Amino acid sequence: MNWEDHVAAWSSPPVDDVGYLSSADLMAMGDTQLNLTIMQMARTRYDGWRNHAGLWREMLRLDDTTGKDVLDFGCGVGMEARELQEAGNRVSLADISAKNLELAYRVLRLGDHDPDSIDLYLVGDEAPYLYADPSSFDVIHCSGVLHHIPWPRDIMIRFHEILRPGGEIRLMLYSDYGWQIATGDQLLPHWSVDTEQLPGFEKFVRFMDSVGTYADFYSRDKLEIRFGDLFDVTDFAYLTEDLRFCAAVLTRKDGS
Repeated sequence: MNWEDHVAAWSSPPVDDVGYLSSADLMAMGDTQLNLTIMQMARTRYDGWRNHAGLWREMLRLDDTTGKDVLDFGCGVGMEARELQEAGNRVSLADISAKNLELAYRVLRLGDHDPDSIDLYLVGDEAPYLYADPSSFDVIHCSGVLHHIPWPRDIMIRFHEILRPGGEIRLMLYSDYGWQIATGDQLLPHWSVDTEQLPGFEKFVRFMDSVGTYADFYSRDKLEIRFGDLFDVTDFAYLTEDLRFCAAVLTRKDGS
């Protein structure tokens, strides 16, 4: 899949327990219908199985982050960007799809956010990927995105550059248990495995998402080994009762 096809595929971002809704179709809704749709998406996620024991909201710090400059990287429809906006943060949006950015921008404006304070970043397919100034953000919110990037270290280096000292990345990721569930493997894969070379790779990709051509699994060990020179893994937990997702908070190492 070339970059244009990749962008087109993810211009229908996933909506929990619904499927993949076209950003263009959502943009065609009136303000009231769109607002109600986003509110229903939020109820489905936060009152549903994904937020088991409140861990999704807790690990992504949705209820105790305020007064921060936050970048929602891979913002999709903008649902969690609006959660962060409503908590009193200054939220910027980044996505590979211009259609998603347009939609998420509108979703924030429907939440009475000052449109002049919302920066939009279209992510490219070559380094540096994101043209933001160094030390621009306190927090990078990256939910359901890093595991789809075949060059994650390049992205994490860029995150390190645009975060302020002591800044955090909040990640939601597919887990090693998710791999086990998707493929039927009895043993959890080791962090060092090249996921794309494993026999179950295609099965894993299609089990976790109906679009896209790449997906990886993560564990605390894998995060620490891959990115430990740049970030400390300061919190980690498996999400949902079946542990198929995980979440982590990574704190920027200064001077690295």
